[in-house]
Amino acid sequence: MIEQFQHKFTNSFMLWFDNFLMTKGQAYESVSGELYPVLDERADSDYSIYASSFKEWVYDSSMGDIVTGVIDGSGNTYGRNDGIIFDYNNGRTLSTGALIEPVTPLPATYLKKEFNIYFTNDDEDDLIVDRKYEFGVNDTGAIAPYDLVVPAVFLSVNGVNNDPLAFGGEQETKVTAKAVVLAEHPFQLDGVLSIFADSQDEVFKSIPMSGHPIDENGDLKGALDYTYTGLASEYEGKPFYINNVTTSKLTQRALKELTNELYVGFIDFDIQVHRFRFS
Repeated sequence: MIEQFQHKFTNSFMLWFDNFLMTKGQAYESVSGELYPVLDERADSDYSIYASSFKEWVYDSSMGDIVTGVIDGSGNTYGRNDGIIFDYNNGRTLSTGALIEPVTPLPATYLKKEFNIYFTNDDEDDLIVDRKYEFGVNDTGAIAPYDLVVPAVFLSVNGVNNDPLAFGGEQETKVTAKAVVLAEHPFQLDGVLSIFADSQDEVFKSIPMSGHPIDENGDLKGALDYTYTGLASEYEGKPFYINNVTTSKLTQRALKELTNELYVGFIDFDIQVHRFRFS
């Protein structure tokens, strides 16, 4: 199947949301930490995998110095030219065993996101009540590669509606999107809700799936100087306009019913774009 409108919107919205949160809220920090050896049945058996105690690493170089190398037990530094894969989505490195002299743990410096960003089709009850999460830092070592880790924001598309706009088939497409915010304390939650309450009247570029900066291994596709603003400037299509934003919180009474010690908020977006069908 070729790419459709909703594919393009999902990619564009997620990239914008992630960048807007980090830019407006400085929701990231530098970590000088350690990577721990882990097993991953989904990965090639030839890989040696070292993972951090955090989930998602920042890969937008406009935020600061992103991770580009690791140091082995002999003090040798290895990077992409040596075959290292940096899986920013899972906070880990993958390499062939011959490249790194075995050592536990492996020193590394990286930028970690304060909030992990996921796209989901699950409803709010599934996200808030039924699901179990790992919490930010695991002092005993690495987080499993595919665990969902909080603090986190879960994005979803609730609906798409087309209204005729002009002769020739141009439509006004209205998208309702939602963000469920799972924070560890009220300061975090209030910060995210405040940032996106102020995002009303913002616009963001339409970026096709082919423009997504991350490959199937979680590493950057191209040069290490990736920035969201640089990527967005490459596309000239009609932008998405945020027409309205509403924020809310789960009540204290409802929070007492949760098995997770989380603070929960919601952001509802009304977004529109003028386009022709099937574009």
